[in-house]
Amino acid sequence: LESLHSSRPSARLAQQDRKDAAPSLMAELKAKTNFGKAEIEALHAQFKRRTATDKGMNKEEFVEYMRLMGLEDPSDSFMEKAFQSLSSDASGLVNFKELAMSLSILLRGHEEDMVEFEFSIWDDNSDGLMSKEEFIAFYKCERETETTKSDSQLEAEAVKAFAAVDTESKGFISVEQFKTAVANHTLKMGDAFYDFVHDPLNHRASKGAVAGFTSDERGLLRLLSERINLKKGESVPYLVTMPDGSEYQVFYLLLSGKLSVVTNGTENWNVEPGQDGFIFEELVFRNDTQHVVTAATDAVTLRIPAQDFMQAYLSDAGGASTMWARFKARMASKEQPEQREKGAKVLTPANINKSLVEMQYAVRGLVPLTAERLQQEIQSGKSTKPFSEILYCNIGNPHSVGQKPITFYREVLSLVDCPSLLEKEHVGMVYPPDVIARAKELLGCIKGGTGAYSHSQGIADIRKHVAEFIRKRDGHPCNFQDLFLTNGASTGIQMILSTVINEPTDAILVPIPQYPIYSALIKLLNGTQVGYFMDEASGWSLDMGELKQKIKDTRARGCCPKALVIINPGNPVGNCLSYENLVDLVKLCKEDGILLLSDEVYQENVYKDRPFHSVKKVVRDLGKDYEGFEFVSFHSTSKGIIGECGRRGGYMELCGMDPEVQAQIYKLASSGLCSNLDGQVMMDLMVRPPQPGDASYDLWKKETSGIFDSLKRKSQMLHEQLNAIEGITCQPLQGAMYAFPNITLPPKAIEKAKSMGHAPDTMYALSLLEQTGICAVPGSGFGQREGTFHIRMTFLPSEEKLSAALVNFKRHHEEFLRKYK
Repeated sequence: LESLHSSRPSARLAQQDRKDAAPSLMAELKAKTNFGKAEIEALHAQFKRRTATDKGMNKEEFVEYMRLMGLEDPSDSFMEKAFQSLSSDASGLVNFKELAMSLSILLRGHEEDMVEFEFSIWDDNSDGLMSKEEFIAFYKCERETETTKSDSQLEAEAVKAFAAVDTESKGFISVEQFKTAVANHTLKMGDAFYDFVHDPLNHRASKGAVAGFTSDERGLLRLLSERINLKKGESVPYLVTMPDGSEYQVFYLLLSGKLSVVTNGTENWNVEPGQDGFIFEELVFRNDTQHVVTAATDAVTLRIPAQDFMQAYLSDAGGASTMWARFKARMASKEQPEQREKGAKVLTPANINKSLVEMQYAVRGLVPLTAERLQQEIQSGKSTKPFSEILYCNIGNPHSVGQKPITFYREVLSLVDCPSLLEKEHVGMVYPPDVIARAKELLGCIKGGTGAYSHSQGIADIRKHVAEFIRKRDGHPCNFQDLFLTNGASTGIQMILSTVINEPTDAILVPIPQYPIYSALIKLLNGTQVGYFMDEASGWSLDMGELKQKIKDTRARGCCPKALVIINPGNPVGNCLSYENLVDLVKLCKEDGILLLSDEVYQENVYKDRPFHSVKKVVRDLGKDYEGFEFVSFHSTSKGIIGECGRRGGYMELCGMDPEVQAQIYKLASSGLCSNLDGQVMMDLMVRPPQPGDASYDLWKKETSGIFDSLKRKSQMLHEQLNAIEGITCQPLQGAMYAFPNITLPPKAIEKAKSMGHAPDTMYALSLLEQTGICAVPGSGFGQREGTFHIRMTFLPSEEKLSAALVNFKRHHEEFLRKYK
């Protein structure tokens, strides 16, 4: 066996590579890196295969090798500087020793090693000192990919951060001072929080700012402070005396109430929450204050020791544990349980689940809320807008914009909900015989009627009917015990994500653009969302290269890619994935051990030649090798042709699940007792519509065909007319009930939006609403590639209203372009 193995080319190459790694170099690298002998040999083999010359790697080879190691650099600046630093000899190449030493730090080094490495690569002249200019370059590189601030704003921040550690104004800093600056930077988190605590003299807190901080930021702020309740007229001291007689300086963050401030004995003003960042904040920067402060009303503040604040944020930010121990010791005798003000709310934005506060749901965000306000103005007769109604194109809610319910479904539901109607003498003159027969059949399945709880997975007979629907659709069997009837698809999605996400590093891959329920729930459940971009140029298809790279990058970041979501047909993009695309996806998920979640609620909404294929069909078509493949599919009565959103009917099918895991999901379903019974009945009606020869069939066929044909015409109308507008492109609308056009916005519009604190497409959507009454959702709420802008529009309103709206849409777009030309 050894002889056979040695004859293989790969083995001979590995042997040669091992010979090339000199014993002395091996010993040195083992001593100076975090790698073992086998790892060094493997790295050396890769190094040899990826270099065109024996002398070392050029810049392109170096950057590509780092990328393969999972070390992405969005700005390219870091890799550029690293290469320049490592290739400092005459050859201009990076040799294996330099590469291994740097990888040891980048992949496995302690934080201090990383900081020293960064210092070395940004110290251009290698003199052991970093100038202000070198520090600014470093700072911009670190921050440019994580903020929307301009280059000048970043430079101003860098100057301020440099000055905080260059206390003697020498114009250069040592590696130890650099470590302090990096530690400050590491702790700063969001831009708003950083500005708030690092420069309170120039950055005031907007109302509710504290509630807007992340949980980590609020935790740090509370770590530094104690809550102090002040009575009206009470003095607010800047010196606090401890029981042992020691004094320390403090400053305050005002949470509620009003404080009166007198400066220099003459200037007098009142401070309310949101007007000032802090009171006595100058103590952080200089050892004096000229303010006299009293409580103008009862007030609540956070009191923060100035010295502790400086220790944590300005001079020794890496010493949080030391600061905490000292702070706790100092405050031990003063600690009291927090007291609520009399009559104050128990729950406030500051003390409820922070993941909930940070969760966002775009389809009911700023633009729809503005639309509701405008609608109220119209109804009250106070509107001055050039339109008489709001056209809601922001959400897939068919009945709300005029779609009529299907008669057969509503008739059966009425009898099931009110069984006494079946006892009326002339019921047969009001209801067709197949409606009466179906109602009686369903009542026979529902013990206690629709007012009683059902089995937690749903009524067994209805699940059997759904299983038969799936069998006919896919040509493969379905076990009704694997089906859960849910309150729409949303509840099923929440149950599965609640099961999957165990810790913050559990990652869920979601398509970008995506329906915001996924990002919202991942945030709520404290997981990690990883977006993968759909390929807009090819009709929003899956890019397998993009997916593979995202999975690799996710693992390189220390996260575990546990599940991958697809929405097919697509929301918000209106695509329909090909069979071949789905086969590639299933193979990828199986190979990488990832649970596949398939959102298929629009499977009846397909308007082009490409048919809908379920993941279930694709997996079963692949044969026995995929029998244990884990996936979950979701469906709903809210979409399709039914559009019964308010009934909240849905199902999910679990395939390939470990029985013990499925039992846990059943336990979770049981905690909610059951899904609503009207939704379960509606699901039965969706999967078992009237058949040819039934009394209700002709009317059912007429109604459903009318709705489908109208949707198909509207999808074509929207696609054609959007593409006819200058600066707008829209991919073919193959399915679902949405368009996601790409809108080219002028640079001046983008700058204006940023100055207003809006995403550019949010400003566009607000302008569209204010000028035309069309309510659409900004593409930024769904995710999109950097530098592109979209909106999502449904084509659910009537053909007449949609046609008129598109005329107004075109007029608005042309005026918008002229305004910001």
